[in-house]
Amino acid sequence: MIPSLRRGSRALVFVLVASLGLAACSTPSGSTAATVGETEITNDQVARDADLFAFLVGLSGSACGTPVEGESEDAACARLALSNDIREEIVKTYAFENDLSVEQTLIDEAIAQLEQGLGGPEALDAQLAESGVTRAQVDAFARRLLLFNVVQDDIVADRLDEQALQAAYEEQLSTFTTVEVAHILVEDQADAERIAAEVTPETFAKAAERESIDETSGANGGSLGSYSQAGFEAQFIPEFVDAALALAPGEISAPVQSQFGWHVIYLVRSDVAPLADVREQLLAERSPTVFDDWFREQVDQTEIDVNPRFGRYDLETLEVVAVRSTADEPAGATAPAATGP
Repeated sequence: MIPSLRRGSRALVFVLVASLGLAACSTPSGSTAATVGETEITNDQVARDADLFAFLVGLSGSACGTPVEGESEDAACARLALSNDIREEIVKTYAFENDLSVEQTLIDEAIAQLEQGLGGPEALDAQLAESGVTRAQVDAFARRLLLFNVVQDDIVADRLDEQALQAAYEEQLSTFTTVEVAHILVEDQADAERIAAEVTPETFAKAAERESIDETSGANGGSLGSYSQAGFEAQFIPEFVDAALALAPGEISAPVQSQFGWHVIYLVRSDVAPLADVREQLLAERSPTVFDDWFREQVDQTEIDVNPRFGRYDLETLEVVAVRSTADEPAGATAPAATGP
């Protein structure tokens, strides 16, 4: 899964400690692990990264990954590390072409958060020394992860513009609309017609307490509570929902029949949150998809070759997956890989 990170050191610290799920693994040196376009990822690079991943995973207690049948834990870790390196190469290409970089202050903030989580700078230094990892490596890793944020924000800003946000807002309008509905439920149509003719918004609550056979809502003046429109549509029966949403706020319906009896419905209010109020929510919801779509486009346009000792690059999962037999090989592939690097 492509990291869908947001800008900021707090998000980075979480990723540093937990989300990549990578760990140290032994890899052969002096050969190519993969090529991404014209860029080579060496086994030495994967091995260097693995040392740092081992340290970070050790802090969080996360598992290395899930080996497939017959695969060693080291081999599974190597696949994960290589998948991450491939993603980084594609992101780095975009960053270079668009002159994007990470400010040192963001990296310093991330490391400070990591120190705080471990009990101070000395505690971090002690754990680094024990693991054979340097602060320079941690800084460089932080820069790499934060570059995902910078690139994602740039891509989202370009693709999720005002017009796209407006379209997304209108598509989810029922989610951003809050309705408050009350009703009076009776058994007979004649009673419902009498109540509908007599009741007003000012007298509705008293009438509900007196007349409604729905004791729960009746005790609350007929109120069914407040819901998002989407939640209201999911919670109540269609004929009741349709009648309620056909009303203007403050309007009372004619009698509506359902399997429960006859309803007189009062739409107390219907409030729509403006786009400005839900912009950040929309961005948070849509940004990962926008970024993932962009990343998949780049993969489709980039030649990615993986050393079969690691596995093969899967165009569906966008990960390096293990190859256990010729049945697992893509069309035209060569001999099956060994169980691991």
